[in-house]
Amino acid sequence: MKPYLMAAIVCLLAPSAQAQCYSGETQVLSCSARNGAKEISLCISGDTIRYSYGKPGLRPELILSEPIATVAHQPWGGIGRGIWEATTFYNGDYRYEVYVSVDRMAEVNAEGGGVSVYKGEQHVTDVGCDVGKIDLNLWVVQEAKEAAGVCWHRETQTWDQC
Repeated sequence: MKPYLMAAIVCLLAPSAQAQCYSGETQVLSCSARNGAKEISLCISGDTIRYSYGKPGLRPELILSEPIATVAHQPWGGIGRGIWEATTFYNGDYRYEVYVSVDRMAEVNAEGGGVSVYKGEQHVTDVGCDVGKIDLNLWVVQEAKEAAGVCWHRETQTWDQC
């Protein structure tokens, strides 16, 4: 078989790497961003949480993962009209804060999400999910952390052994 034909067959048969969650993973956030030009996802698989960002249908431009027990996660404080959570990944000097939110008072487009990027303490950019193009599940990161044996202590605003 000709090498270029074999390469084409391998590419067609290989599973596509996308920013969406894979079968068997628990979805925290999945959305389109920048008018459909990008996808953002936050997925849990076993004891690992993964953030992906990239063009739809292509291999993600950025994939960061960390054990669920040690990933930085800020759960909702329980006050206000907005329910929100943020999970943070580090990559060298960069910090990626993936956030999800629900406005409890909004009648339409109540869900939000995206990622805020920082270099050190300097804000670089925000990439928000496209309105109406978001799927999210609140509290699954906190539940996964608790299942891994770490609990949130409101008094100290820290995660520690349960």
